[in-house]
Amino acid sequence: MKLPRYLQAALAATVIAVIWSQFVDDEPLPEAALLAPKNTLPSAKSAVEPLSRQAPGRADLFAFAQSDKASEPTDATPHEEPQPHTPELPLKILGAWWRHHQRTLLLTDGTETWPVCRDCRAEGKIWIGSEPVNGWILKAVAQDHLLFEWRLTHAERRLELGDLQSEPTR
Repeated sequence: MKLPRYLQAALAATVIAVIWSQFVDDEPLPEAALLAPKNTLPSAKSAVEPLSRQAPGRADLFAFAQSDKASEPTDATPHEEPQPHTPELPLKILGAWWRHHQRTLLLTDGTETWPVCRDCRAEGKIWIGSEPVNGWILKAVAQDHLLFEWRLTHAERRLELGDLQSEPTR
């Protein structure tokens, strides 16, 4: 079987490149390596040195293994508890109604609805100190916002009322 010319040229170029790569070293050796005897093996400490100390052009292929070992807590370092996360406020203002110049806000979490009022006789009403959704406590009712506090982290979130601040005119 006779190979076409282009395959013969490709094979010849590959053989020349392989032989050339065996004899040519792209990286110059540091002076200390030239002075050191060739029969000594590198120490384990130098074999695991960080990428910043290695010769330029070489990449540390196992850097992830070293970073995992460094991040593991040891007996000497105390284990820190992760800080609790404050979720987004799940409540929204649905609307308001006015009666005798008194505002009653309607608050919802998407499934349930609660009236926010102090003196109304509505069933399921909430006011300051109430916890309509597990973990969120109503801390303040102002003219322009409702203030809620996440119980675990004591982080406060404002729920702005927008246009519901004043009684609509007829």
